[in-house]
Amino acid sequence: MVNKVVFDSVTCPNGAIINLACGHISLNEMAFVNENIIVNIEARTGQIEFCDSKLNKLLSTKTETPSSGDEKFSEVKCIVESGQIKLGFPQYTYKDNYPHCDGERDRWTKTISGFDFFNYNIKNNCIVK
Repeated sequence: MVNKVVFDSVTCPNGAIINLACGHISLNEMAFVNENIIVNIEARTGQIEFCDSKLNKLLSTKTETPSSGDEKFSEVKCIVESGQIKLGFPQYTYKDNYPHCDGERDRWTKTISGFDFFNYNIKNNCIVK
């Protein structure tokens, strides 16, 4: 199964943070409709594939998942500007709420402290540092 998401760079010119499926289903297919690019993100492994609109693979890469906490990505920041798709993978901080919690579901508070960006140049089919 795949979590399908549509990102419209025209209605979100400043980008947006998109929630990712990261549980039993952790493969996310993000359609950048105006750019005719589909990005597959595996939230638990950090595998990223850039594909054309017919799902032909153009480029693949990988980012490191967080090594602490739940070790997966829950969201990604998407921006399209200057002919690039910019994917911001969060850096997380965790706060332990013990003993002021009801159990494991509210034991930890996960907060985004910054982003590591992968910039995909659409025309040249490459990652730009």
